[in-house]
Amino acid sequence: MADNLNSIDELRRQALEEEIVVESYETYLEHARSDRLFGMTAAERMFVSIGCFLVTSLAGFLLLLVMGKIVI
Repeated sequence: MADNLNSIDELRRQALEEEIVVESYETYLEHARSDRLFGMTAAERMFVSIGCFLVTSLAGFLLLLVMGKIVI
């Protein structure tokens, strides 16, 4: 038990002696790019949105065709 108390006191002493260096947020802003959202440029997001629209439209058309709501 005394050994645990000594190690706890030593840890406490080390924690008080160490200086915590906090970096400012400006260092992180240097790496951030404002022209990217979700890691994509505007053109990449446009192609993804067009692709999602086409897939949704095709899936809806096929679902209506399979259920017999429309006939070609």
